[in-house]
Amino acid sequence: MTRQTFALLIGINEYQSADIWNLRSAKKDARRVEQWLVHDLLVPPGHICTLLDSQATKRNIEDRFTSHLVHNPSIEPGDALIVYFAGHGSSLRAPPAWLKRGHGDVSVLCPYDYDTKIASGRFNAGISDESLDVMLRDLAEAKGDNITVILDTCFSLPSGHIDPLERRAIRFTPTRKAKPEDLLAGLWQGSTHSRKAPSEGSRGFTEVNHTSHTVVAACAAGWAAVEREDGGNFTSAFMALKDSRALHKLTYADLPLELRPYMGDHQDAVCSGANADRILFDGVPFASDNHFVAAAPHDEKHLRIDAGAMHGITVGTEFSLHAHNHKGSLNLPLGTFVVTEVFATWCLAEPDHSGKEAQRGGWAQVTRWNTETPFRVDVQPSFLSLRRRARLVRKLQSKPAVAISCARPSKAADLAVSLQSNGLTLERHDPLIVGTCAKEVHVPSAQTRTDLRIVEAAARFHMHLHRTNPAQPLANLVSMELYRLHPSTWTPIGPNLLHNGRAELVHKADAIYAIVLHNRSGVDLWPYLAYMDAGGYYNISMVYHPHVLSSSPPLRRRSQMIIGSGNTESDALSFSLADGINRGTGFLKLFVSTTPTSMALLEQGAVRRSFKQPFDDMTYFGKGCIARAGNTVWDTQLTSVTVARSMP
Repeated sequence: MTRQTFALLIGINEYQSADIWNLRSAKKDARRVEQWLVHDLLVPPGHICTLLDSQATKRNIEDRFTSHLVHNPSIEPGDALIVYFAGHGSSLRAPPAWLKRGHGDVSVLCPYDYDTKIASGRFNAGISDESLDVMLRDLAEAKGDNITVILDTCFSLPSGHIDPLERRAIRFTPTRKAKPEDLLAGLWQGSTHSRKAPSEGSRGFTEVNHTSHTVVAACAAGWAAVEREDGGNFTSAFMALKDSRALHKLTYADLPLELRPYMGDHQDAVCSGANADRILFDGVPFASDNHFVAAAPHDEKHLRIDAGAMHGITVGTEFSLHAHNHKGSLNLPLGTFVVTEVFATWCLAEPDHSGKEAQRGGWAQVTRWNTETPFRVDVQPSFLSLRRRARLVRKLQSKPAVAISCARPSKAADLAVSLQSNGLTLERHDPLIVGTCAKEVHVPSAQTRTDLRIVEAAARFHMHLHRTNPAQPLANLVSMELYRLHPSTWTPIGPNLLHNGRAELVHKADAIYAIVLHNRSGVDLWPYLAYMDAGGYYNISMVYHPHVLSSSPPLRRRSQMIIGSGNTESDALSFSLADGINRGTGFLKLFVSTTPTSMALLEQGAVRRSFKQPFDDMTYFGKGCIARAGNTVWDTQLTSVTVARSMP
């Protein structure tokens, strides 16, 4: 199962107490981290809980910590969990017996209502280092120890004279009303470790090698965490680092040294924890990106790239070359290569500038699909969106990610696009789609960038839907059948539901299905099954993909195999309708080949998978595939699946 990332982000500029001066950029920092998680690490927004200013009370922080993290049924052990805090820190005198060795101060995080009177009549003493430690131990027991705590705050002022203007830039506030006994009253009450006083004693947020979590903090005890108008020094440094350095090989222990050039001489980040030698977030957000394929030098002028005619590659297709294939980690292009010769599962490409030699191998990503017949689009005139239409047309006429031409009238186009203030209306003229699907769909969009992405997705969908091997070497030798399965035994019930390349199913929420593949040819085959959702988002998902390291082809000559049996690296298939939708259609496209390859680069949009992930780490794949590529035979087969709440 693919591991996921979840986060609780807290940013507080404005405090409830009049005795605490407000900060300038803590809330902005939390928002910047949120944007980084969503846009760079591709964390779904629903996996992130962000509390800002008055939302970030002590009670609310603890409640959301419990509901969003500890008791979240979507989180599995091993998922990456991030707790980020930007705001004031403070310290209080420790109550008796809090510390093993006499007296001392206790570090606390200051929520929005810090140092104010609460319902019990006591004062809010914040979230102490001990309390947070116990909270995180509870979380680790429930969800595993892949927990990262990021603190852009400090818990004391530096010694010596501080200029008053500089003082207001430090994320520390003195405690004026809360007393040591308030610390005891404010301990984490939901913990199985709750007690009247900590038994081990507390030494701050960064001075203990916790086994439950790893802490990355803006500074060590006794130092100041400062902010500017544009952000905290520590968070700004991290944002600069991720924009200039690949993160997928960095460990927590590497961070202080890596951040130093961006933080200046007056502040050094620190990290602590028994797992500080781990890759950041245990590498979860930096999983392999299947849209990258292996590339290796072929000769002085050419790269050999692991994608060919079976993937839709043609002469003129453009690739960018990269140093790695990890998501969420800086990966600038090393050069652009244009395909000059195409084989079944691989191709040769040369640099786009004459005289430039082919670089060392790496990972290649398609930047522009080239097709003999461009996808024809008519962007219809709109008085409400004249400028937006003009921008979209310019983008389509420049150099989109797939061959597209503007066409008029609409009847001559594959797709007619009408822009509204809240989205696009797409009128499809593709005979394959119109024959089985709704002719018109509406897709939310409000920006030219999103408009272009939708049209490009439609063009790629059209390309993959229609392309075949013109030679059809396995015509009538490979076939598909679709059966409904018993929900308990996973055995087929009823007849084959595919007739003449179509299946019409009545929607049932708990219905599951299996595909039976028949191979009547004299060659062993590697099958790859894609589901192509003909809705407005044009999603393409691989629902069956054999593991690339398998030693033998799954579909043997003159035999059959079942996709969805649970025994062939796949779970059962399901076809469902969203609430309010009465009818939907998609396509099952089967690719078969006599040699293994990776077909996952076809995927786009929200990916639905019923197969077990075939590549946890693709660094091995390219060399093996290149070595095994020979005179490959490949072919395709297409069927449509319509699901309706009732059939006529």
